[in-house]
This record gives sequence, structure tokens and C-alpha cells, in this order.
Amino acid sequence: MVDVSIPAPDRPGIYFPDTVILYGVKLNTGMPFAEFDAGENGSAALQMLLYRSGVAQTEKQYSIVLGYGYAFEGHCYRLDTKRVFIVKGARAEEAVGCGFDLPANVNDKYHMWRVRSSEELLEITLNYGDVKKLILDANLPGRRSPSSYAITAALAHRDGRLNRD
Repeated sequence: MVDVSIPAPDRPGIYFPDTVILYGVKLNTGMPFAEFDAGENGSAALQMLLYRSGVAQTEKQYSIVLGYGYAFEGHCYRLDTKRVFIVKGARAEEAVGCGFDLPANVNDKYHMWRVRSSEELLEITLNYGDVKKLILDANLPGRRSPSSYAITAALAHRDGRLNRD
């Protein structure tokens, strides 16, 4: 029996205690861009490509990752939903641990990226639907993020008058 709660071992050499191992699928394998369905019954697609100083980057210089889980401080965690990240520094490695290492006969394999918790990561949020679902329903009271509600403060003036600022 294989225990799926054991993450990949640390690399030999310098130990970094703030290392996070991101598990997922590299979407830009074999091409410099990743492609996403843009509706219209599969006839429209969105291609995502990273540029640095106006120069298109190759697939070896960055990864567009469809993330499924991560490991931190010896524990494995699953993301609540699949999430898309752009990882610029770390190289993709064949996944080991946390249940992401697949048998050798499986063609599509998971990968892992070792990133420091202080590294910058770009998350791309992809939602597809009609205007009612994406804008109107998402902004109903109770579904909005707490930061979107107006916050006002009432202050008492010295002679008792209230001011709204």
C-alpha cells in the first residue's frame, strides 16, 4: 500500500524551510503557449503566452500550471478547485509524492514545481458563463467578497453633531 500523504523529498544540499511544492499539469508542454476553451461550441480558443520586455518566452523559461495540490512542511494539501498559475522561476520536475506519482505506463503525467513561499506567482482565474451568472448573480448580497461592501464611519463632533466621512 502506498501512502499518498507523503510529499516529495527535499533536494540534497541547502535546505529551504519555506519551500512549497506545487503539483499539477504543465499546460504549455511542447509549445510556448497554453490554450483555453473560449466557448462557441469549441470553435473559439484563448492562447496565453508570456512576454518579457516584448520578447516571447519559450516553454522552458516558464510554466503555465493547472494546479491540483501542494505540499508544505511535510504535509500534502489539495486545492479546493483546479487553479491556473504562471510559474516563472522553477523548472517542472516529474511529480513524486502526495499521490501524484502515476504508474510508468500512463502517458500524461503530473509535474511538480519547487517554489519558495516568497516568490511571486500569477494566478489566472477562468470563468465561463453568461452575463447573468458572471456579473449579476455573482454580485448578489451574500455572494460578494466582504471588501466590496461600502464601509462608512460615523464620528461624533465635539458639540454632538455626527459627520459621515
